[in-house]
Amino acid sequence: MKKMTLVTLFLSLATLWSCSNAEQTSEEELTSITAKALKEEVEEPLYGLQMYYTSTEAEIRRLETLKTNLVAEQEKGNSKVLEQIESIQKQIENLTRFNKYLISLKPPKGLKPLPPPQPCFSDENNCDPEQKISPKTVVLLGNDLNLINVIIKNQENEVIKMEYQPIKDSFGQASIVIKSEFRGAGVMLTTFKTKELGEITIPTPVISE
Repeated sequence: MKKMTLVTLFLSLATLWSCSNAEQTSEEELTSITAKALKEEVEEPLYGLQMYYTSTEAEIRRLETLKTNLVAEQEKGNSKVLEQIESIQKQIENLTRFNKYLISLKPPKGLKPLPPPQPCFSDENNCDPEQKISPKTVVLLGNDLNLINVIIKNQENEVIKMEYQPIKDSFGQASIVIKSEFRGAGVMLTTFKTKELGEITIPTPVISE
């Protein structure tokens, strides 16, 4: 009887150890899976100052080309384009002032030092504004940019379903998370509010595969 009791006790302890070990293994596996999922879900943030600077510079160049074509039309005697030329010139001036404002801002903190926005050179193609976005895109803003709205339009100029929300990064700085199931090419329109310019909207070409 005593022998049976010892055997039973031994088997019980073995069973408890086995269950405990199984639970521990299960928890470790779950933690590993969760960590892997979180890592895969989080994309490297887009650097907002550089992205918006490059987008603004590209828009300035587009408008300057349009203005040149309209001036040529005016010189041929088409006086109807004068109002368009004046409007475009005003847009160019505001965008130029906005880019000077971006350069004046202190770069946000990061895991590695972030430089001020890098200027575009007329003789070099270093200002491609197109950004690749994912179903969950994070844009690092820093604490100086006052962003008030974001929309995305497809190539048919239709506003697509998306949402964005402000968040704080590990340094306590402002960022936004943009969530969208958008696929293809389009444009992201980001509106800011500044003291000098009021509201200004910056178009950024985007692509999502």
